[in-house]
Amino acid sequence: MIDYFNEFYRRLDRQGPGDDKYTEMAFRLLENLPPEPKILDIGCGSGHQTLALARIAPCEITAVDVYDGFLRKLKDNASQATLKGSITTLNASMFELPFEDEQFDVIWSEGSIYIMGFENGLQTWKRFLKPGGYLVASEITWLRKDIPGELREFWNAVYDEMGTIVEKLHTIEKSGYQPLAHLTLPEYGWLQNYYALMDAQKEAYLNEYGHVGEARQVVESEMEQEMDLYRKYKDYYGYVFYIMRNLS
Repeated sequence: MIDYFNEFYRRLDRQGPGDDKYTEMAFRLLENLPPEPKILDIGCGSGHQTLALARIAPCEITAVDVYDGFLRKLKDNASQATLKGSITTLNASMFELPFEDEQFDVIWSEGSIYIMGFENGLQTWKRFLKPGGYLVASEITWLRKDIPGELREFWNAVYDEMGTIVEKLHTIEKSGYQPLAHLTLPEYGWLQNYYALMDAQKEAYLNEYGHVGEARQVVESEMEQEMDLYRKYKDYYGYVFYIMRNLS
C-alpha cells in the first residue's frame, strides 16, 4: 500500500524549511568538539542537512528515519557527493532509538522534533548525549504574540506545542540543558528552499496519483493551505534553530 504523504515528500530535497548556511552557522557554534564528533541526526528525512553536516567536518553521522524511501535517497545522494564525514543510515523510530547512553557528541534534529513534541524530545533524547554534548533542533516558533485567530487555530490543530522563543528557552532550561544561541531561519528558507520544491513536484505527482483522493488531499488541501498561511502571516512564525548544551 502506498503512503501518499511520504511518497510526495520523498521527491523533495527537503521535507521542511531549512538552509545549508544556517545548518553550518549552527554547527560552527559548537565549541571544543572532538576531531571526529559522533552526530545523531534524528528524523533525517532524505538528509539534506545530513549531507551539509558531512561536508562541513570529518564527523561520524548516524542518520535515523522511519521511512526507507527517505534513507535510500540519502544513501544515493551521499554516494555521489564529496564528503569530509561519513554517514550511516538506520531505519528506526525516534520514539524507540536503539542506542547506548552517552553515545553521541551531538544530536541534530531539523524540523522533526515536533513529532515527539519539543519538551518530550529534549528529555527523551538527553540520555544519548555525552556529558557536555550538544543538541541542535529547529522548531516552529511564534515570533510575535499578537497571533491572528485563523493562524492560531490552524497551528493549534497541527501542533499544540507552538510557543514563543522565550517559552522554548524556558523548556530547554527545564529539561536540563544550557541554551547557547538561537537562529531564526529567513523567509527564503521557506519560500525558495521548501515551498518552491513542492510546487515543482506537484504536477508530476498529481499526474501519477491524482486519481486517488488521499493523494490529492496531500497536495491540494494540506500543502496549499500551509503555503497560503505562511505567505499571509510569515511575520508571525518561523523555524528557529535552538543550540543547547547538555548539563549532565
